[in-house]
Amino acid sequence: MTHVLVVAPIFITHERRGPGIRAWELARVLSHDHQVTLLVANDDHPVHADFTVRACPGGEAGAEILDSLLAEQEVVVVQGPALQTYPRLAEILAAGEHYLVVDLYDPITLEQLAMDTGGQIGRWLHLEYTALLNEQLKLGDFFLCATERQRDYWLGALSALGRLNHDTWDGNDFRNLVDVVPFGLPANPPTAGDVPILKGVLPGIGPADQVILWGGGLWDWLDPLTPIRAMPKVAARRPQARLVFFRLAGGEMAMSDRARQLASESGLLGHHVIFAPWLPPEQWSACLLEADVGLSFHRPGIETHFAFRTRLLDYIWAGLPTVAAGGDALGELVAGHGLGYVVEPGDTEDLATALISLLEEDDARQSRREAFRQVASSLTWERVTGPLASYVAQPWHAGDAGPGFAPRWLAADRDRILSEAAHAARRQSEAEAYAQDLEKELDKTRAALRQSEERLRAAMDGRVMRLMTAVQRAWRRLGGDRP
Repeated sequence: MTHVLVVAPIFITHERRGPGIRAWELARVLSHDHQVTLLVANDDHPVHADFTVRACPGGEAGAEILDSLLAEQEVVVVQGPALQTYPRLAEILAAGEHYLVVDLYDPITLEQLAMDTGGQIGRWLHLEYTALLNEQLKLGDFFLCATERQRDYWLGALSALGRLNHDTWDGNDFRNLVDVVPFGLPANPPTAGDVPILKGVLPGIGPADQVILWGGGLWDWLDPLTPIRAMPKVAARRPQARLVFFRLAGGEMAMSDRARQLASESGLLGHHVIFAPWLPPEQWSACLLEADVGLSFHRPGIETHFAFRTRLLDYIWAGLPTVAAGGDALGELVAGHGLGYVVEPGDTEDLATALISLLEEDDARQSRREAFRQVASSLTWERVTGPLASYVAQPWHAGDAGPGFAPRWLAADRDRILSEAAHAARRQSEAEAYAQDLEKELDKTRAALRQSEERLRAAMDGRVMRLMTAVQRAWRRLGGDRP
């Protein structure tokens, strides 16, 4: 039994998102055979019967907890900003006494480029992400990614940093250094609820309506706008069609407001396009079973080429006929197994046609049930986690971890310092931008107050004049000669 520490890259609450779900499920599967601790930075975390969830604040505040915790661990699994959140963790790993697994399933630098316009804050963020990834690429013993396409990308990155060498070569294809662990699915199929979640419940959706479900967040690198533009044609053919988006209570991006604005301008908001509050996790499986079509759409580009859209996995899990934009690995899965239709990104007409086709099928679910079952069974967490489970059972240091580790660590340490500096500069830029925005809002408020004062003064002057005129008239009626 190996002692494993999985470091969550984000807060894990009951409203879990992709990176949090992945950390949670990796910890769960590994706990079948090993002693696992999931490290989180927030106190309001859920708990699990099979592994320990340990809260530890980031920065220096958590250094003492990390010291005692790492003394018991053998394998450490990190993803995203883990070493940046816990600088003490990076210092402990520098001793080379732990086996370090780096999860690279999310190419965050490409994601950031896809959503950022290139302002000063975005440039600092890109430098920060690049530096923290380089740090992990220089230090890791074993790396995970989501697809073979991603694996090619990360092999190139490792090669550029000198990690593909005689010491790490396994005589074949470097599988002992980088292997594929996709995002997974629960082994058990989803279960329906006792009462409806969508139809006849959400405002604007009747009991007999057909729901097109957008099963995830409205992130800036996705494209909910083309589906909204397609809905007039869909609604003309299928008046009962409803496109449903769920909005997070916080943390969404500008695309969420853009989508809502477009739906409003198109006259679709509230009936053919619905924006609903984010569902609690316990209702999600019932929601997927109640929907009629699952939808995932994105823009073309390099981020799409390497992406692994986890929302499509939920559709596969629930056997939900799917319409997706092409260009990513899971879109190919939908097309290759006949799970629905794949449309070119940005093609409004073809998207509308594909949605109408699924909505008009007699039983789109039943006709694809076996295809969905076969794909879903190949993507359970227990199955996809195989390479990581094998590594944890008998962990190894990378071939260049011996004499070359110290120089590699020093180089990685420079990346960490660079990442911290970029992070500080980004936060300062954000603070300055916030101060500028605040000053603009204050200027607007001052201008509005001045206008209000002027209107009030004009109104008061008018009232006074009217009052004086009324008094004069009354005085004259009483026989006076002056007010």
